[in-house]
Amino acid sequence: MENSYNIVIFCGLFIIYSFIGWIIEVLVSFIYNHKFINRGFLIGPLVPIWGTGAILITLVLRPDDSLFNLIISSAFIGTFLEYIVNYLMEKIFKVRWWDYSHLPFNINGRVCLSSSCFFGIGGLLIVKFLNPFFFNVFSKFEPLLFSSITYILMILVLIDFSISFNIIQKLKISVDSVRKDYTEEISKKVKTVLMNKAFGFKRLLKAFPNIKFSFKNKK
Repeated sequence: MENSYNIVIFCGLFIIYSFIGWIIEVLVSFIYNHKFINRGFLIGPLVPIWGTGAILITLVLRPDDSLFNLIISSAFIGTFLEYIVNYLMEKIFKVRWWDYSHLPFNINGRVCLSSSCFFGIGGLLIVKFLNPFFFNVFSKFEPLLFSSITYILMILVLIDFSISFNIIQKLKISVDSVRKDYTEEISKKVKTVLMNKAFGFKRLLKAFPNIKFSFKNKK
């Protein structure tokens, strides 16, 4: 019973940190673009990669670890996760969702030093301050009530993920139907075409303004 409740706690943390990540990305986007953009793959206000990274950091690191170890390990975990997710998403959907090629000290445009530093500091805050705070809040809930709320929210997240995944699949099909060859000019034209196709496509293209489509030259 205790193990199952631990799973509920981790699900709760996943939802909270995914929401915090969404807030951060929306704020950063607002600062640069001066307008609200619903960031992330999901329709709802969650960015799962943030929640996943926070859970990995929570599982691997401990509050009594040295500050140096917390920062370096968190930076490594976050950077590794971001690289893997970027790589897999590109291979699966033939789309580069974000690209750091314009930033210094990047690796294949998938990760960069500035984001790694952010992960390091963020991991330190998670382990030392945020997790203890959230664990304390969770303890004030009646276990059955907390579990019920968390399960309902996770079901909504899974529904959102299913819908969003379907939209991304259709996006890939639409890209394939209008592609000609691999040039920046064609990539921009593809974006223009897709922006007028469906609301789901328009939201994704706004959420990832630096998206790059992978085209193969055809004879």
